[in-house]
Amino acid sequence: MTAPTMPAPPTAQPMMGGAAPAAGPSGLAQSAHVIATVLAGLSAGFFYAYESSVIRGLAEVDDLTYVQTFQAINDTIRNPLFGLVFFGSLPMLLIASALHRGRRWTVQRTLLVLAPVLYVVGMAITVTGNVPLNDELADVEASTVTIASEARDAFEDDWNRWNDYRSLSFVGAFAASAAALPLAGRTGRK
Repeated sequence: MTAPTMPAPPTAQPMMGGAAPAAGPSGLAQSAHVIATVLAGLSAGFFYAYESSVIRGLAEVDDLTYVQTFQAINDTIRNPLFGLVFFGSLPMLLIASALHRGRRWTVQRTLLVLAPVLYVVGMAITVTGNVPLNDELADVEASTVTIASEARDAFEDDWNRWNDYRSLSFVGAFAASAAALPLAGRTGRK
């Protein structure tokens, strides 16, 4: 008497032209990509909103108000919610990129490598450009209009220029990650 045999598991059938279907990204890779894109979008949105509203509003105030307001903003910006988004975006972008590393080189892969590179550029600008200026402004005892005016003159133009550059970097990182989302699962076949 012979034992019953189990049917063989199905195998991938070749598609037209003999090519087997390419596997899309895993659920984990897709989830990491979505989370990375949301975090990068929040970061880009923060810098965009700051650039398009706060900087413009501060440009309209007197020197003493400018320095005191900027000091107050700098004192409150270092908080857990900002930290989660600002510092959490890069690891998630790197994870999303790494989880797609086994796939052949595609437009999506290129965008997922570009996103953390642009984010690192934005962080480097922040650390080397904006933060040192913030620290200098924090040391100013803005007790008179003359002191505030001198502090603003030494701060505002340079800070705004660095902020423009980092804002573009963060928006670029978000755009690259977001542009890669609709490409998920595509295999590059026509």
